[in-house]
Amino acid sequence: MKDLMITHAKDIDGVSPVILLKLCNRKIDYYLLEIDEVEERVYDILGGNLEEYENIYITDLSLSEQQYQWIENRPWKEKIHIFDHHISHNYASNYPYVVIDCDECATSLFFKYLKQLYPNDMNFEKIEQYVEHVLNLDLWYWVEKQDFFAKKLGDLFEIFGNEDYIEHFYQKMLSEQKLELTSLEEKILQIEQRRINRYFKKKNESLMTFVYKNYQVGVVFAESYRSELGMMLQDDHPELDFIAMINVGGGVSLRTQKDNVDLSALAVSLGGGGHKKASGFGITKDLKIEIITKILEGIEESM
Repeated sequence: MKDLMITHAKDIDGVSPVILLKLCNRKIDYYLLEIDEVEERVYDILGGNLEEYENIYITDLSLSEQQYQWIENRPWKEKIHIFDHHISHNYASNYPYVVIDCDECATSLFFKYLKQLYPNDMNFEKIEQYVEHVLNLDLWYWVEKQDFFAKKLGDLFEIFGNEDYIEHFYQKMLSEQKLELTSLEEKILQIEQRRINRYFKKKNESLMTFVYKNYQVGVVFAESYRSELGMMLQDDHPELDFIAMINVGGGVSLRTQKDNVDLSALAVSLGGGGHKKASGFGITKDLKIEIITKILEGIEESM
């Protein structure tokens, strides 16, 4: 039998559980979702025939209370396991198949589960190193811990994209004795860092400032490197309370370095969620259409 996984599309904490499950020699089908796709797509995916799946995993995604009520009445409820670490998802921790820990990342929570389920199927030492790097990157510990390998993993994810990153690091973890980067990967990263620096300079020049709910907010339109960009913009503009990075095709990412700003609460009020210093929310289809109609005045949606 196979396993089914639904996870977050946007970072290595979302895609790494796929890699870990493949390393356990499991046959899997998986779906990578944007935050604003979760409400609709989870129903679509789990509404089909699930008899071929032994386990159903959801990682690094927050479900709504309505979705949990729906799951409670499904015949496959015993197959499902959910692992998340967003504080806005804490309300779901009372369900027996949900594991939520805000001090972990989804990858580290899922890894602990897999270690117990498949104790003889993993090279634990190498994988534990990888999982620690993912944790440091996702919770932004890498700066304090000087874990530059974690940052390099994030940069490689931006270069490769979802599917290629999954396959590349699955093969790398499967075949190589040590978790280290090749000279070619290092060269690619040097080139990419120059690109990041140019990207930051361009976005810094286009930064707009606003006041929102008594906060001083810096806003940019950005599709890539949003965690790093948020940190760099905050460093350059300490007068701002947080940075909002808008990807019209995806969603809005919020980042701050200030202890007195709770972005999780702010994101929840806007239909999203996340952590205190790193959160986000989606952009609805209706809002995307509204943006298009404002830019292209007189345009009409075709049937």
